[in-house]
Amino acid sequence: MQHKQQTQQLNQNADVNQKRNKIGRKPYFYKYYMNIGFDLISDLNLTVDSEFDWEGKATSLFCVIPGNISNDMGVVYKTLKQLSVYYQGVFYIDGSLENKDLENRDSHVNELQKICSMFKNVVFLHNNVVVLDGIAILGINGWYGNYKVDNDDDRFQMKCYRYEDLVYLEKTIERLQLHVDVKRTVVVSNSVPTAELYYGEAPDLHDTVPLNYCTSKDTEHKIQKWVFGSYGKIVDTKINSINYLNNPPNDLKYYYPKRFEIEI
Repeated sequence: MQHKQQTQQLNQNADVNQKRNKIGRKPYFYKYYMNIGFDLISDLNLTVDSEFDWEGKATSLFCVIPGNISNDMGVVYKTLKQLSVYYQGVFYIDGSLENKDLENRDSHVNELQKICSMFKNVVFLHNNVVVLDGIAILGINGWYGNYKVDNDDDRFQMKCYRYEDLVYLEKTIERLQLHVDVKRTVVVSNSVPTAELYYGEAPDLHDTVPLNYCTSKDTEHKIQKWVFGSYGKIVDTKINSINYLNNPPNDLKYYYPKRFEIEI
Protein backbone atom coordinates (compact mmCIF):
# COMPACT_ATOMS: atom_id res chain seq x y z
CA MET A 1 0.00 0.00 0.00
CA GLN A 2 2.77 2.41 0.99
CA HIS A 3 4.69 1.61 -2.22
CA LYS A 4 1.56 2.32 -4.27
CA GLN A 5 1.10 5.71 -2.58
CA GLN A 6 4.72 6.63 -3.24
CA THR A 7 4.32 5.67 -6.92
CA GLN A 8 1.18 7.80 -7.18
CA GLN A 9 3.02 10.76 -5.61
CA LEU A 10 5.90 10.41 -8.09
CA ASN A 11 3.41 10.33 -10.97
CA GLN A 12 1.72 13.46 -9.62
CA ASN A 13 5.09 15.24 -9.42
CA ALA A 14 5.83 14.20 -13.00
CA ASP A 15 2.45 15.56 -14.12
CA VAL A 16 3.20 18.87 -12.43
CA ASN A 17 6.55 19.12 -14.21
CA GLN A 18 4.92 18.28 -17.54
CA LYS A 19 2.35 21.04 -17.03
CA ARG A 20 5.11 23.47 -16.15
CA ASN A 21 6.95 22.55 -19.36
CA LYS A 22 3.81 23.10 -21.45
CA ILE A 23 3.42 26.65 -20.23
CA GLY A 24 7.11 27.44 -20.59
CA ARG A 25 8.19 27.04 -16.99
CA LYS A 26 11.18 25.02 -15.87
CA PRO A 27 10.57 21.86 -13.82
CA TYR A 28 10.90 22.37 -10.06
CA PHE A 29 13.58 20.34 -8.31
CA TYR A 30 14.04 20.04 -4.56
CA LYS A 31 17.45 20.90 -3.13
CA TYR A 32 18.50 19.00 -0.05
CA TYR A 33 21.00 20.13 2.59
CA MET A 34 22.85 18.11 5.20
CA ASN A 35 24.20 19.26 8.54
CA ILE A 36 27.30 17.71 10.06
CA GLY A 37 27.91 18.31 13.76
CA PHE A 38 31.16 18.80 15.66
CA ASP A 39 31.93 19.09 19.37
CA LEU A 40 34.27 21.96 20.29
CA ILE A 41 36.63 21.26 23.21
CA SER A 42 39.14 23.98 24.03
CA ASP A 43 41.62 25.04 26.70
CA LEU A 44 41.39 22.02 28.99
CA ASN A 45 44.73 23.01 30.60
CA LEU A 46 45.10 19.63 32.28
CA THR A 47 47.87 18.64 34.69
CA VAL A 48 49.02 15.20 35.78
CA ASP A 49 46.68 15.53 38.76
CA SER A 50 43.60 16.59 36.80
CA GLU A 51 40.57 14.32 36.63
CA PHE A 52 39.19 14.15 33.11
CA ASP A 53 36.22 11.91 32.28
CA TRP A 54 34.36 12.33 28.98
CA GLU A 55 31.92 9.46 29.33
CA GLY A 56 28.39 10.47 28.30
CA LYS A 57 29.40 13.96 27.15
CA ALA A 58 29.88 13.57 23.40
CA THR A 59 27.07 15.08 21.32
CA SER A 60 28.53 14.59 17.83
CA LEU A 61 30.47 12.05 15.81
CA PHE A 62 33.46 14.39 15.55
CA CYS A 63 35.31 16.79 17.84
CA VAL A 64 37.70 19.68 17.26
CA ILE A 65 40.39 20.67 19.77
CA PRO A 66 42.19 24.01 19.21
CA GLY A 67 45.09 23.19 21.52
CA ASN A 68 45.99 23.70 25.16
CA ILE A 69 45.30 20.18 26.39
CA SER A 70 48.39 20.07 28.62
CA ASN A 71 52.11 20.81 28.77
CA ASP A 72 52.66 17.17 29.78
CA MET A 73 52.84 14.85 26.78
CA GLY A 74 51.69 11.91 28.86
CA VAL A 75 48.50 13.80 29.72
CA VAL A 76 48.02 14.75 26.06
CA TYR A 77 48.31 11.07 25.13
CA LYS A 78 45.79 9.93 27.76
CA THR A 79 43.32 12.67 26.85
CA LEU A 80 43.41 11.97 23.11
CA LYS A 81 43.15 8.25 23.80
CA GLN A 82 40.02 8.78 25.87
CA LEU A 83 38.42 11.13 23.32
CA SER A 84 39.17 8.69 20.51
CA VAL A 85 36.82 6.22 22.22
CA TYR A 86 33.85 8.60 22.09
CA TYR A 87 34.32 10.12 18.64
CA GLN A 88 34.72 8.76 15.13
CA GLY A 89 37.12 11.62 14.41
CA VAL A 90 39.24 13.84 16.65
CA PHE A 91 40.85 16.87 14.96
CA TYR A 92 43.57 18.53 17.03
CA ILE A 93 46.07 21.37 16.70
CA ASP A 94 48.76 22.15 19.26
CA GLY A 95 48.52 25.23 21.47
CA SER A 96 50.86 27.44 23.43
CA LEU A 97 50.56 25.08 26.40
CA GLU A 98 52.02 22.17 24.44
CA ASN A 99 54.96 24.37 23.44
CA LYS A 100 56.34 25.23 26.86
CA ASP A 101 59.72 26.24 25.39
CA LEU A 102 60.01 27.71 21.91
CA GLU A 103 63.51 26.42 21.20
CA ASN A 104 62.13 22.86 21.26
CA ARG A 105 59.11 23.59 19.08
CA ASP A 106 60.11 21.10 16.36
CA SER A 107 60.60 18.27 18.84
CA HIS A 108 57.21 19.05 20.43
CA VAL A 109 55.52 18.87 17.02
CA ASN A 110 57.24 15.59 16.21
CA GLU A 111 56.17 14.09 19.52
CA LEU A 112 52.58 15.22 19.04
CA GLN A 113 52.56 13.70 15.55
CA LYS A 114 53.70 10.40 17.01
CA ILE A 115 51.03 10.51 19.70
CA CYS A 116 48.23 11.25 17.23
CA SER A 117 49.41 8.53 14.85
CA MET A 118 48.80 5.96 17.61
CA PHE A 119 45.06 6.37 17.12
CA LYS A 120 43.47 5.75 13.74
CA ASN A 121 40.75 8.36 14.31
CA VAL A 122 42.91 11.18 15.74
CA VAL A 123 44.28 13.72 13.26
CA PHE A 124 47.02 16.23 14.02
CA LEU A 125 46.20 19.30 11.92
CA HIS A 126 49.73 20.72 11.81
CA ASN A 127 50.41 21.25 8.06
CA ASN A 128 47.57 18.83 7.40
CA VAL A 129 44.13 19.56 5.91
CA VAL A 130 41.30 17.07 6.35
CA VAL A 131 38.32 16.96 3.96
CA LEU A 132 35.26 15.33 5.50
CA ASP A 133 32.07 15.07 3.42
CA GLY A 134 32.85 18.30 1.59
CA ILE A 135 34.13 20.12 4.69
CA ALA A 136 37.80 21.11 4.87
CA ILE A 137 39.26 21.32 8.39
CA LEU A 138 42.33 23.54 8.49
CA GLY A 139 44.39 24.09 11.63
CA ILE A 140 47.19 26.37 12.84
CA ASN A 141 48.61 27.52 16.15
CA GLY A 142 48.79 31.13 14.96
CA TRP A 143 51.13 32.59 17.59
CA TYR A 144 48.93 35.66 17.96
CA GLY A 145 48.73 36.85 21.55
CA ASN A 146 48.78 33.31 22.96
CA TYR A 147 52.38 33.11 24.14
CA LYS A 148 54.23 35.45 26.48
CA VAL A 149 57.89 36.00 25.70
CA ASP A 150 60.44 37.70 27.94
CA ASN A 151 63.57 37.78 25.79
CA ASP A 152 64.57 38.86 22.29
CA ASP A 153 65.47 35.35 21.11
CA ASP A 154 62.03 33.96 21.93
CA ARG A 155 60.38 37.06 20.48
CA PHE A 156 62.21 36.59 17.18
CA GLN A 157 61.46 32.86 17.15
CA MET A 158 57.77 33.45 17.73
CA LYS A 159 57.64 35.98 14.88
CA CYS A 160 59.12 33.33 12.59
CA TYR A 161 56.54 30.75 13.66
CA ARG A 162 53.72 33.28 13.23
CA TYR A 163 54.92 34.16 9.74
CA GLU A 164 55.06 30.47 8.78
CA ASP A 165 51.52 29.90 10.04
CA LEU A 166 50.16 32.99 8.28
CA VAL A 167 51.71 32.01 4.96
CA TYR A 168 50.42 28.45 5.32
CA LEU A 169 46.92 29.66 6.24
CA GLU A 170 46.72 32.19 3.43
CA LYS A 171 48.00 29.81 0.74
CA THR A 172 45.80 26.95 1.91
CA ILE A 173 42.63 29.05 1.97
CA GLU A 174 43.49 30.26 -1.53
CA ARG A 175 44.00 26.72 -2.86
CA LEU A 176 40.78 25.48 -1.30
CA GLN A 177 38.82 27.94 -3.44
CA LEU A 178 39.65 25.79 -6.47
CA HIS A 179 38.99 22.46 -4.76
CA VAL A 180 35.70 21.24 -6.24
CA ASP A 181 35.14 18.72 -3.46
CA VAL A 182 35.35 21.37 -0.73
CA LYS A 183 32.06 23.17 -0.11
CA ARG A 184 32.73 24.54 3.38
CA THR A 185 35.81 25.24 5.52
CA VAL A 186 36.37 25.19 9.27
CA VAL A 187 39.47 27.03 10.51
CA VAL A 188 40.92 25.84 13.83
CA SER A 189 43.45 28.07 15.60
CA ASN A 190 44.88 28.05 19.08
CA SER A 191 45.18 31.83 18.90
CA VAL A 192 42.33 34.30 18.99
CA PRO A 193 41.93 35.24 15.28
CA THR A 194 41.62 38.99 15.75
CA ALA A 195 41.92 41.60 18.52
CA GLU A 196 38.21 42.41 18.00
CA LEU A 197 37.31 39.15 19.75
CA TYR A 198 39.08 40.20 22.95
CA TYR A 199 36.43 42.90 23.40
CA GLY A 200 38.83 45.49 24.73
CA GLU A 201 40.95 43.05 26.73
CA ALA A 202 43.56 42.28 24.07
CA PRO A 203 47.17 41.82 25.17
CA ASP A 204 49.88 44.01 23.68
CA LEU A 205 50.03 42.67 20.12
CA HIS A 206 52.52 45.28 18.86
CA ASP A 207 50.42 46.01 15.76
CA THR A 208 50.70 42.37 14.75
CA VAL A 209 48.70 41.34 11.69
CA PRO A 210 45.61 39.40 12.86
CA LEU A 211 45.07 35.87 11.63
CA ASN A 212 41.74 36.55 9.99
CA TYR A 213 43.27 38.93 7.47
CA CYS A 214 43.76 35.73 5.46
CA THR A 215 40.00 35.49 4.93
CA SER A 216 40.45 37.93 2.05
CA LYS A 217 41.55 34.86 0.08
CA ASP A 218 38.22 33.16 0.75
CA THR A 219 36.72 34.50 -2.46
CA GLU A 220 34.13 31.70 -2.70
CA HIS A 221 33.00 32.27 0.90
CA LYS A 222 33.69 28.71 1.96
CA ILE A 223 34.78 29.53 5.53
CA GLN A 224 31.71 29.06 7.71
CA LYS A 225 33.24 28.59 11.18
CA TRP A 226 36.45 29.63 12.90
CA VAL A 227 37.01 27.92 16.26
CA PHE A 228 39.80 28.98 18.60
CA GLY A 229 41.28 28.76 22.09
CA SER A 230 43.52 30.80 24.40
CA TYR A 231 40.76 33.05 25.72
CA GLY A 232 38.94 32.56 28.99
CA LYS A 233 35.64 34.21 28.08
CA ILE A 234 32.96 32.67 25.88
CA VAL A 235 32.78 34.00 22.33
CA ASP A 236 30.17 33.09 19.72
CA THR A 237 29.75 35.86 17.17
CA LYS A 238 29.80 36.65 13.46
CA ILE A 239 32.20 38.92 11.64
CA ASN A 240 31.68 39.28 7.88
CA SER A 241 29.52 36.12 7.71
CA ILE A 242 32.07 33.92 9.56
CA ASN A 243 31.02 32.48 12.92
CA TYR A 244 33.85 32.76 15.46
CA LEU A 245 33.48 30.64 18.59
CA ASN A 246 35.36 29.08 21.48
CA ASN A 247 34.48 26.93 24.50
CA PRO A 248 36.67 27.68 27.53
CA PRO A 249 35.94 25.70 30.72
CA ASN A 250 34.82 27.50 33.84
CA ASP A 251 34.87 24.40 36.01
CA LEU A 252 36.35 21.25 34.48
CA LYS A 253 34.03 19.08 36.54
CA TYR A 254 30.99 20.61 34.84
CA TYR A 255 32.57 21.18 31.44
CA TYR A 256 30.75 20.01 28.31
CA PRO A 257 31.44 20.37 24.59
CA LYS A 258 29.90 23.11 22.50
CA ARG A 259 28.24 21.61 19.45
CA PHE A 260 28.33 23.45 16.14
CA GLU A 261 27.01 22.38 12.76
CA ILE A 262 28.15 22.87 9.18
CA GLU A 263 25.55 22.90 6.45
CA ILE A 264 26.58 21.42 3.12
